[in-house]
Formats: sequence, structure tokens, C-alpha cells
Amino acid sequence: MRKQSKLVIDVLKRLSKEGVLDSILIIGSWCAHFYKDYFSKQDYNPRIKTRDIDFLVPLRPRFAKQIDLEEILSSLGFEIEFFGKGYMKLESEELIIEFLIPEVGPNKEKPVPLPDLKLNAQPLRHLSHLWRDPIEIIVSDITIRLPHPADYAIHKLIIAGKRMGKDKAEKDRASALEVIQALIAKGEQAAIKASLGYLSRSELKAAKEELKQAGYDFQ
Repeated sequence: MRKQSKLVIDVLKRLSKEGVLDSILIIGSWCAHFYKDYFSKQDYNPRIKTRDIDFLVPLRPRFAKQIDLEEILSSLGFEIEFFGKGYMKLESEELIIEFLIPEVGPNKEKPVPLPDLKLNAQPLRHLSHLWRDPIEIIVSDITIRLPHPADYAIHKLIIAGKRMGKDKAEKDRASALEVIQALIAKGEQAAIKASLGYLSRSELKAAKEELKQAGYDFQ
């Protein structure tokens, strides 16, 4: 885990140097790790065991300049791998990097090109609200942007209810509820309500069902 964490920092340093971090959010389970500073005064100790680190680009991604992301990360052991319908990931022995983009409207059959990075992004549902109120955290002298913890937690609950695999669903729920408990301890129930208010009708229904099962009712 220590080797993997160091690699994550090395990747972030290179992305920061090239200005890429200014245009993206870190999402997925690594958020839970980076929230430790946000919850420094709360009892919050997430356990992260994942090889994937996901980056979210906005619907109209713009980057400061054109770069070859594979070339920039190649000396860290990364190579581009293709999967599905031409989706691209950067993979090393310790880490898998993927770029995602919110999917809105009709289902998209193909990846979304990111020519400025010589890569592409996979469109997925239920990602738009992660841009609602991003926060910034300093990690090893790098400024990174993350979804607000409330948005991360609600997103995890929505996804958990749609998972086919029981193990992954339970991991999503556990991570979400851990963050929700920390938010309540920090007095940020209003942030949870604000996040719920940003959802579509179907997303809100799914999130409330998950919260109800966990014993929470945010009115």
C-alpha cells in the first residue's frame, strides 16, 4: 500500500506540473483516503484497497495545453490498455488510471475523445452532481480537487444500489456511511441535504432508500 500511495503522489505531481489537475476531479475510492485532512478532527480512518484511481472531466473538458499523457507517465511504468469499445486506461503493476465523463441524454456507444491528453474518457451515469461543490486539499504540496464529501457519499450510495456484485456494493455502502458519519460529527448535515437536492428524481429516490436502510433521514 505504501508503494502504491507513493505512486499516486508521483502521478499527481506530474499531472499538476502539466496543469491537468486544474481541469479534473479525483473521484472514486481514493477520495476517501484524501478526505483524511478534511476530517482531521473527526474519527475517520478509511481503509483503501483499490488499484484504480479515477479522474472526472467536465462535460466540455478544456486543458491548458496539449500533452501526451502516456509519455509523461511512461517512466512510472504506465502503458495504455484498451478495453470494451475502445476505452483507454493507463495501467502499471500498482495502479490503473481512468478518465470518466458524465453521461447525459441518450446512451453513448463510444468513448469521448480527450485529444489534449491523447486519451479518451468513459461516459457514465450519475457523475454530474460530483461537480456541485468541489473542495481543494493540499497533498504533498500539490493542490488536488475532490467532490465535496457529501456528494461522494451520496454518489457511492446510488452506485451501491445498482451494483450487480454484492461485495462491491457493500464496500461502496461502507465507504459512503463512513463519510456520512464524519460529516455529521463535523456538523455538516446541511451539506448532505444540499447534495440530495441536486439529484434527479430517480437518483434521489435511490439515495433516500439507501439512507433509510442505514437509519438516516435527511429532511
